[in-house]
Order: sequence, then C-alpha cells, then structure tokens
Amino acid sequence: MKRVRYKKESDLAVLVEINLILKDRPSYGHKRVTAMINKKRRQEGLSKFNRKRIFRVMEMNGLLLKKETVVREHEKTGKIITLHSNTRWCSDGLEIQCFNGEKVYVAF
Repeated sequence: MKRVRYKKESDLAVLVEINLILKDRPSYGHKRVTAMINKKRRQEGLSKFNRKRIFRVMEMNGLLLKKETVVREHEKTGKIITLHSNTRWCSDGLEIQCFNGEKVYVAF
C-alpha cells in the first residue's frame, strides 16, 4: 500500500515564501531556503518553520536541486596520494581542566 504524504492547508503559504526566495536565488537548496525564510520571519516577529516542513514542501513541488554525482578517475588502491614521500601530517589538541579552575591547552 502506497503511503500518502502529509499535507497541511498552510503549506500554500510556505510555498509562496519559498518561491519568493527561489525567484531571486534559484541555485539555493532546502537548507539555505530554510535559513532565509526563518531569518525573514524572525525579523517580522513570526515563528520559524521547521526545516523538515520546508524540505517536504519543496520535494512535493519539485523544487529540490539535483544531486551531483562525483566521478573518480583514478583506481582505488587504498593508499593516500601525497606530493612527496614522507609528507603526511597530523595534529591534535586538547584541553585539561585543572582543580583550581584554570585550563591547560596542549597541541601537538
């Protein structure tokens, strides 16, 4: 049995806001659109929309961007490619909280 998508009556208002942003910025995906809509709504004193709702409305109306597939041209050998031999670098850092409240930072 095919599952029916949940649809709210107020999704039309969400779609209008999405289309306003996509009119100026057609290359924006659902994450940027959500951020732009919620920023605008915060400035107007309105509550923000859930990111999943924006995604659902964009998906139902065919507004999502196509995913790019990355084609690797080299054969995978399991070795890391470097410019010169013996040039692998690694670093790490940590923070130690002392009993007197001071912090010691160590990086290597």
